[in-house]
Amino acid sequence: MLIQIRNLTKIYKVDSIETPALRGINLDIERGEFLTIAGPSGSGKTSLLNIIGGLDTLTSGAVLYENTDITKISISRLASFRLKQIGFVFQAYNLINTLTAVENVEYVMLLQGVDVKTRRQRAVSMLERVGLGEYIKRFPNEMSGGQQQRVAVARAIAAHPKVVLADEPTANLDSKSGEALIGLMRQLNEEKNITFIFSTHDKMVMDKAKRQVFIRDGEIQK
Repeated sequence: MLIQIRNLTKIYKVDSIETPALRGINLDIERGEFLTIAGPSGSGKTSLLNIIGGLDTLTSGAVLYENTDITKISISRLASFRLKQIGFVFQAYNLINTLTAVENVEYVMLLQGVDVKTRRQRAVSMLERVGLGEYIKRFPNEMSGGQQQRVAVARAIAAHPKVVLADEPTANLDSKSGEALIGLMRQLNEEKNITFIFSTHDKMVMDKAKRQVFIRDGEIQK
């Protein structure tokens, strides 16, 4: 089993007010899955995705990657784990505006210590793969939302992660661009056996998933 989530709870505290976001989540995710965590706004799906990615802390429970509980390791070790094992595709793209498309795709590989020639080859190859071979020298503000999101996908995949976490990846895209993006991710999932986990309330994304998990009020619906 690649990921095991056990009795996960998350409570947000503001002053003395507690707001439960996740209530005893248990979930197993196998390598190579193409999984959606679906639910309405405020259901807890983004909180769950962020905790799976080590971007947020839990209140109680465990998140195990191949039997290692990432909630118990040091901050520096967690940062290294995220860098090497997890790719992120954010709703807001999170591209660096002062870098070109190819430099944005190279960035995670730069942090990983990949040599200049290899990371440039991988970045160009992946941008060509997502249909942006002619855009490698363009800056984010010179691209559409759909093109920027494809750059974000290329950045996540080029770094060779085991898992890609995508938070509402189609939220800012028109239906045609969104469907093309998910189709590309599904293809990469099947070719490279990368595990994809999405948070979404987009029915199209849910329909493309190999498995759907529904969450409401912080609990998985059986």
